[in-house]
Amino acid sequence: LGAMGIGSDSALLQPAQSYLRIRALAAPAVLLISVAEGAFRGYGNTRIPLLASFIAAITNLVLDPIFMFSMKMKVGGAAAATALSQMAAAAVYTIFLRRRKMVPRNVSGQGKSSINRAKIVMEILRANAAMLAKQGSLLFGWAYATARATRIGHYHVAAHQIALSLWLIFALVLDGSAVSAQVLMSRNYAAYQSNGCAVDDDERKESGVCGEARRSIRSLTGYMFKFALVQGVLSTIAIFGLGQFAPSVFTTDPAIRLHLKEIIPYLAWQQILISLTLTFESLAIGASKFNLIAIGTAISTVVAIKILAGARTVVDIWSGGIVALFVGRLVTACVGVLDLNGA
Repeated sequence: LGAMGIGSDSALLQPAQSYLRIRALAAPAVLLISVAEGAFRGYGNTRIPLLASFIAAITNLVLDPIFMFSMKMKVGGAAAATALSQMAAAAVYTIFLRRRKMVPRNVSGQGKSSINRAKIVMEILRANAAMLAKQGSLLFGWAYATARATRIGHYHVAAHQIALSLWLIFALVLDGSAVSAQVLMSRNYAAYQSNGCAVDDDERKESGVCGEARRSIRSLTGYMFKFALVQGVLSTIAIFGLGQFAPSVFTTDPAIRLHLKEIIPYLAWQQILISLTLTFESLAIGASKFNLIAIGTAISTVVAIKILAGARTVVDIWSGGIVALFVGRLVTACVGVLDLNGA
């Protein structure tokens, strides 16, 4: 918390510690959710993740007012409600993973076919090293933005957190098409590879079965670009429409409302950038461009942090560093997708 800009004399320290300690109890559930969601996405099944998210949202919605107000737990109550909602989502995933036999009931005691757990863990770590680097650098960038807002002042960090919550709502909506893009591209790219098309032979890539597979990839890319652009524009319009109401929904403090009103125009226009970034990154990941995406995200995070370091207001954070983070990610993803399309 000290690294995030919360000093020992800060009024934020005690509630932040309470929130963090309670939320930490849900860490195993969060890990299970992340892994299970990826597994179901890999099978092209988005219904189970939707069900798990719905159960988590309803649980959180019901428990938040009970814990925070009826039981007077305040910030700790919010943490407990969120932790329990994530545990509920983890329980949903566990049930369906078992039902669909996606995990073994008994790993040990299977004779010669016994699974070497250590070997599996090492293989998973090697296969996901790039994605771990990507997510790690991205989370570090967001954490630095929050730390910068905290150091600027209480009103600024409060406005930042509200803006981040609003951003997350729309990002989750935009991410729906990104999931579809990743699943569809992985299928097209698997067909492309299975026919021996991923070789350094331009004539072979553009003819016969390979040519047909390449055209399918290009068609998918074009369609997803148009879809991402349209949904980004619609999200921009929605945020502009909500702009005059959103600040009063989240807070009654006039200073925080003022900062939110200043942030919302930037948050609105970013929706197009975010939609394109999430979709093109998913297309690139579907084609196994893991290393490229990881390197691009890491470089973008470094640039964003450098810009964020000079921020003097929460508006500077949202109009500068965060925009730079997504522009860098989009450029990197476009490089991968264009290479995949033979451009």
